[in-house]
Amino acid sequence: MSAKKGQAAMEYLMTYGWAIVVLVVVIAALMATGAFNPSYLIAEECTLQPDLSCTGHVLYLDTSGTPQLEFRISNGLGYDMRLTGVTVTTSDQVVYEDTSYNMIVPQGETQIIEMPLDGMLTYKDEVERMRVGLTYISCAPEVNPDCLSSGPEHTISGRIVAHTAEETS
Repeated sequence: MSAKKGQAAMEYLMTYGWAIVVLVVVIAALMATGAFNPSYLIAEECTLQPDLSCTGHVLYLDTSGTPQLEFRISNGLGYDMRLTGVTVTTSDQVVYEDTSYNMIVPQGETQIIEMPLDGMLTYKDEVERMRVGLTYISCAPEVNPDCLSSGPEHTISGRIVAHTAEETS
């Protein structure tokens, strides 16, 4: 009688044991394909403000391995603006700062801003979160019609979330 109980217990363990082995193999195969990689679940974004929108961005490693950030801003402010500075920070440090910009962005136009992020350490396929600060002077006709004189500087900030890619030549 006790031999029958032992055989039933062994059959029970073998049935569920094979099911667990199959489950482990399927999970291992899914992990190998990257299905559980959380970076694929994070959406890339580039947000500034509604009237000065970010219409595209890319973060890539150049041939020397230095991260390069490129993004486009579209001026919908209703007047021209003169970009005077750009700052990019990560959670712990400033990775780019240039206060010597002198780029005029006409109303309704799009301008590409490119910069090396020498202070950032990143690798291919990593997700990077950055804060972007833009400083500009208004070229509104009633304030600064020639767009040459200095005026009050305005600062806006935004956020960029990007996957690091490799440079494609």
